[in-house]
Amino acid sequence: MDFDSVEETARRVGAGSASAVEVVQRALERVGRLNPRLNALLSVSPKALDAAHAIDRKVKAGAPAGPLAGVPLAVKDLILTRELPTTAGSRVFGAGLETGKDAALVRRLRRAGAVVLAKAHLHEFAYGVTNENAHFGPCRNPHDPARISGGSSGGSAAAVAAGMCPASIGTDTRGSIRIPSAFCGLVGLKPTRGRVSLEGVLPLSRTLDHAGPLARSVADAALLFEVLRTPRRRGGWAVGADPSRHRLGVCEYYWSGLDREVERPLRAAVSALEEAGFEVREVALEGIEQALEASRVLAASEAFAYHRRFLEEQPQGYDPAVAERLRQGEEVRGYEVAEARQLRKVLIESFRRAFRQVDCLVGATVPCLPPLVGQGSLSINGREVPVVENLVRLNAPQNVAGVPALVLPWGSARGGLPVSLQLVAGVDREDVLFAVASRLEALRPGS
Repeated sequence: MDFDSVEETARRVGAGSASAVEVVQRALERVGRLNPRLNALLSVSPKALDAAHAIDRKVKAGAPAGPLAGVPLAVKDLILTRELPTTAGSRVFGAGLETGKDAALVRRLRRAGAVVLAKAHLHEFAYGVTNENAHFGPCRNPHDPARISGGSSGGSAAAVAAGMCPASIGTDTRGSIRIPSAFCGLVGLKPTRGRVSLEGVLPLSRTLDHAGPLARSVADAALLFEVLRTPRRRGGWAVGADPSRHRLGVCEYYWSGLDREVERPLRAAVSALEEAGFEVREVALEGIEQALEASRVLAASEAFAYHRRFLEEQPQGYDPAVAERLRQGEEVRGYEVAEARQLRKVLIESFRRAFRQVDCLVGATVPCLPPLVGQGSLSINGREVPVVENLVRLNAPQNVAGVPALVLPWGSARGGLPVSLQLVAGVDREDVLFAVASRLEALRPGS
């Protein structure tokens, strides 16, 4: 049985035409064969087959097995699971934090019939974008193992892209779902702030942290989000039922500083949308140029607040480079935090005004193709630029404002490396993202 579709796997297992045990066994076989090369997963659940047997028994008894029946998922190793220790990609907790408890989102997945297959690799404590880890080694990109998977949810992305599991769960503070999804050619969703519970998820920045799915298709991402989401009253921006009638916004910020081999196919995507009947108009966002710095200040100060005790008591548990970056949060001044929080209010209102004019923004996810493992800078149109600032620049504003964003692959560039388009919608309008993304998926070259 193929692992490409969450929906088809769950349907067949729930109908009894496929066995959850066979699905999980096949996933484990692929993990054993592919993970040594890619280093996408840090641990495999000893209870995965037991969970699969329980699902098969439920189906045989005629009981509903859930919308994710028998689907094996990887969970970022920042998210608590009762049967596996949580390392956070660090040695601060020794062999890992063992609480015997599931995070709230994991409980939702299990109730829906999903099987926790493994814990996915990450940049240490999610504080980085390359997924190069001093303790566990780098996670490698399935499209070219010499290249990074992106981070910090790089293991979550690589595992799905390699076919070890049909979907995974990651976290996103300044792009950590979207960056690896872009580099690995996946659909990745950063939901509205607070829409997916962070109870039992180790924090980086509580103001900016989000959790969400990484999958191979828009339909699978939507199904996972439906399971993960916390019910909430829908926002007030009206949108037509026909996705081809959605009004799309193009903000120059999301198109600046792109490498030409990334920009060309993405411009073609916008042209394809216009030809398909979408209305495309230019949009301005007040405060967006300051959003990257505001996100840096908030992430640095809040990360240091959480890690201060560990840095004092267990400094040897950190990669020295990560520890140094965390300690920089102590230098953030109170007025800088106040200014960042004020900018956040400005940006929230700016997005609110924009989504009175359009239903969805469209732009790039990352400005370039994935760099090589160990590469200290990015090359954009022949110019060397810093890694972190340039990979998070197009993603951080959405975390600051708390608006949902979805990325999906649009063709490929040199060496078959994926190119990714990003969609941004208003608060609680994930439905708009899924509608527009589904239409894009159908228009994509080769579809």
